[in-house]
Amino acid sequence: MIENLASLNFRKDAWGQLVLIRPDGTEHSGVEPVRCFPLSDPERSIALLDSDGKELANLPDLSVLNPSARAALQQELEEREFAPVIQRITTTSTPNPPCQWQVVTDRGTTSFQLESEDDIRRLGTDGAVIADSHGIRYKIPDITRLDGHSQKIIRRLI
Repeated sequence: MIENLASLNFRKDAWGQLVLIRPDGTEHSGVEPVRCFPLSDPERSIALLDSDGKELANLPDLSVLNPSARAALQQELEEREFAPVIQRITTTSTPNPPCQWQVVTDRGTTSFQLESEDDIRRLGTDGAVIADSHGIRYKIPDITRLDGHSQKIIRRLI
């Protein structure tokens, strides 16, 4: 394990893989950062895994890194994670699952199949996460910020 986390650095290699540079200069290519609690506490407890899945380090918090390493790691995490944010629910095919949803997200308009009420989970006090039939997760950071129509649909299911 690595003792001096503030001395870690990162770079991308020629193939676009993340390289961890230890304080002693040792490099590990193909490093995969994994959020241990991606939904409930995304800024804490981030594991750095080697290409075989072995843990090289566990960061208790992103703030332990120096600014350039933190920026590089945050960029890598953002590139790896795909979770569109639902801004509005346009329509649902039926009031209860299974049903087809049309939504507007921060990445554009899309539709997906919601298989069961178990695919909608509360996130904190006002948030929610929805998993579609393909396993894609959609986030709603704050249900109260949605329009009335969208709130009505979500509140009926959670």
